[in-house]
Amino acid sequence: MTLRIERPGITTVQDLGRKGWAHLGVPTSGAADRASHALANRLAGNGAEAAGLETSGGLVLTMLHDTTVVVAGADCDAFVDDAPLRRCTATLVRTGQCVRIGRMYEGIRSYLAVAGGISGPDVLGSRSHDTLSGISPITLREGAELEVGRPHGTATSLDVAVSPQRADRVRLRHGPHLAMLSENLRHEVVARHWAVSPHSDRVGVRLTTKTAFAGVPGELISIPLIRGAVQLTPAGELVVMVSDHPTTGGYPVIGVVDADHVDQLAQTATGSVVRLTW
Repeated sequence: MTLRIERPGITTVQDLGRKGWAHLGVPTSGAADRASHALANRLAGNGAEAAGLETSGGLVLTMLHDTTVVVAGADCDAFVDDAPLRRCTATLVRTGQCVRIGRMYEGIRSYLAVAGGISGPDVLGSRSHDTLSGISPITLREGAELEVGRPHGTATSLDVAVSPQRADRVRLRHGPHLAMLSENLRHEVVARHWAVSPHSDRVGVRLTTKTAFAGVPGELISIPLIRGAVQLTPAGELVVMVSDHPTTGGYPVIGVVDADHVDQLAQTATGSVVRLTW
């Protein structure tokens, strides 16, 4: 089975990522909001490893065969032709019908799962697009036709759509370089109101304050990074590593964010205020 991309918008193919290649400098990548990606797949009857579409809007595609789809993640404008497409609901889309995902409301990323999952070529065991390294096994462009695997599971729906939680207060565990901060600066980390910077992306969520930290440590010998690691930059900003983060980094890692709160940060819009707590 196949579907055709009419307009890709801000969309990439994502699955669980390419694990086990960090020693070669290859990021894990995969869905930025793993919980929403997993929910869409589960409702579509797919395994957790199935590839789907992660979009921030502007996506238009045509089904070339009857296909069941599920949209999860951000509350958004979603339609099958002109009929609303309910989130977290398994919906049969007939041959020739168009699926459109437009403006995001609550959250900034939606996940479209198709029964059987997106098929096609992979790189190092994953079909995920990686912003940092430029790995893109399946390029989304106008007119591209994507393969869809054969469905195996049973699609289902939720009575009430699940919206991703906004990252109001984020749990922060101690990082390997926390001792480099004075007691006052450790307190400042959780006392301040942080804003999500417009320079945030799938590589990292950048958090800024009105007045930057003074006298913060500079670069160190590079160490391995994981998803959720929080780097403190020389400019006094915090950068929380997301899916496409580099495998090593030379800024102090003062903390690590819990996995579920990384999902929430990945759904938090520019300008939103975030509080941290040890």
